[in-house]
Amino acid sequence: MNLQNIFFDDIEDSEQWLISVRRELHAHPELDFDLPETTGIICRYLDEIGIPYKTGIGKSGIVADLTGKNSNITIALRADIDALPILENTGCEYSSKNTGKMHACGHDVHTSILLGTAKILADKKEELPCNVRFIFQPAEETTGGAVPMIEDGVLEGVNCIFGLHVDPSTESGKIAVKYGAMNASATDVNIKITGKSCHGAYPSGGVDAVVTAAYVITALQSIVSRNIDSRDSLVLTFGTMQSGTKENIVAQEAFCCGTMRSLSNSVRDKAKKRVNTIVEMVSAAYEAKGEVFYRDSYNALINHNEYVDLVKSNGENILGIDKVKVKELPDMGVEDFAYFLEKIPGAFFNLGVGNREKKITAPLHNDKFNIDESALIIGVKMQIANILSAYEKLNK
Repeated sequence: MNLQNIFFDDIEDSEQWLISVRRELHAHPELDFDLPETTGIICRYLDEIGIPYKTGIGKSGIVADLTGKNSNITIALRADIDALPILENTGCEYSSKNTGKMHACGHDVHTSILLGTAKILADKKEELPCNVRFIFQPAEETTGGAVPMIEDGVLEGVNCIFGLHVDPSTESGKIAVKYGAMNASATDVNIKITGKSCHGAYPSGGVDAVVTAAYVITALQSIVSRNIDSRDSLVLTFGTMQSGTKENIVAQEAFCCGTMRSLSNSVRDKAKKRVNTIVEMVSAAYEAKGEVFYRDSYNALINHNEYVDLVKSNGENILGIDKVKVKELPDMGVEDFAYFLEKIPGAFFNLGVGNREKKITAPLHNDKFNIDESALIIGVKMQIANILSAYEKLNK
């Protein structure tokens, strides 16, 4: 009997336990780094499982470690544990007890799968071929908990890492993988145009910040079409523009706020330079002053293809070849698992949780989001298989 069969033996018996854990977590969603109930639940289950752990990593993260036969190899799994500021509208008996907060992105699922994987591996610890590190990360939905956890040493001694994210557009019983760039980077772009106020009946006496801003925004659209290679991806969207105080006064200031998304740091950096130049020069042409302020959010998530191969192969073996989708296009949303993959090799993949027959179709970040809970045990199987196949690869 190979190792996978050993760990999968009687694994179905844990399905109801997984469902119970997931529902308890779902009922107690919390935000950002402020996660006392969530971390309390996780620690209680880790105590029951019998795995040593550390708290307060990266402010409020938890790290648990299992020691295997070969202590020279450590494979990490990560789950994000925070929720969203959404009023739940699912009508489930295990709906959120914290009004205005909801696990509408499936982090309760990710956490349950990580706890379930820990339970299965701990139950047969004597067969575990290597060390396994379980990373419970806060603040994925806000400022990002990956970086502070990395700064606190969560990846020290780790050889590779795997993570997953639920996908309601993929049916339960299936997974999706993506080679290379899987998620975009994100940067807030804030522009300030300063002109000169005057009476609207005599506009020649001033410098119109509104007119200047309009030409700046129009000119910036040429970056995607004329400055970025058509084979690369860049999105530059301005969602707000605020200016002026009264209809008959030439506005002295205008503020434009937007977002920049790309799939590589080099494309992002090139776009920033062009934004700076266009804002400054177009504003000067209208005798105004243009300034740009950036706030970088997450970097692009770039999978390591040799580890995507492992996930794909494991999915085909566990679920069937027709149950594994290879995504052609990346997601222009962001995911701070990117920072783990910048430090060590690994892969991030999607776990199908939708079920049209059960009318489980609501998208992520929706007040009616829910999952087909049969996906929980699939997630555990996938992560165990990923550990075992990665160990074989690393041990060579």
